[in-house]
Amino acid sequence: MLKLGIVQMSVQEGNTEENRRHLEHLVQTHSSDDIDLLCFPELCVSGYDFEKAAASDREDAFLADLARRYGIAILAGISRKEGDSFFDVSCVWDGQGRLLGRYRKIHLWDKENDFFEKGDELVTVSFKGWTIGLLICADLGFAELSKALALNREADVIIYPSAWYPGWDYLFANLSSIRAAENQVYTIGLNRAAGDVDYCGNSVVSNPDGSVLARLCTPGEAYARVVLKKERLQQARDAIVWRKMRREDVYRKIQEGDLYGKRNKNGKGCGCG
Repeated sequence: MLKLGIVQMSVQEGNTEENRRHLEHLVQTHSSDDIDLLCFPELCVSGYDFEKAAASDREDAFLADLARRYGIAILAGISRKEGDSFFDVSCVWDGQGRLLGRYRKIHLWDKENDFFEKGDELVTVSFKGWTIGLLICADLGFAELSKALALNREADVIIYPSAWYPGWDYLFANLSSIRAAENQVYTIGLNRAAGDVDYCGNSVVSNPDGSVLARLCTPGEAYARVVLKKERLQQARDAIVWRKMRREDVYRKIQEGDLYGKRNKNGKGCGCG
């Protein structure tokens, strides 16, 4: 089993001092909840105030220190400076504060492109016998990433720290279930709660068959403790046999641009051969 604490946190944009105080309070509160990993959403320290993010001091060191002091493994979305560049990242630290993995967001949304650099590598973390895939927010809309994590990296669960706006809760929840079912992995869409800027909340944990294990049906701050079971992975793969049905030969043709097979005089696919 893997026991997770899911914190749908309310973040004050740019108020790094208040967000750090609130984070520590949440870690202190939930560190005794009989969980293996406590999870927080995207950019949970500096938020989307990029001027403040540029001046935010070592967010990764702050979370590592919380993990060490309270003896609890933490996953969180933060801003991180690397050289002269900033990245929107998801990190995992163990209960001693050691970094287990860092993922740089690949698909940046809107004004994120004005501040952050794009990542270009997939990341998994080995944790208590589980393989955890790390993605962020807009990455949820791209099936290629979750498919690669599930098939090539053998991820058991994929966690998406996110910041989705109001009106999109249905898509956020549905995409989580779709990504889970199409790959037969657990998927966790961990969204921001409304703060001084509105977010839609509605974080959702989806089983490997696409059903909902838990959903925080509110835009407000909320918390859920969930237990993931390894046997449900194989049960879903036995029931949904899409992995065995895959046609890599056809997919290669699609990638090479041969989408329609033979063409008729009008240049349209004739559907034969």
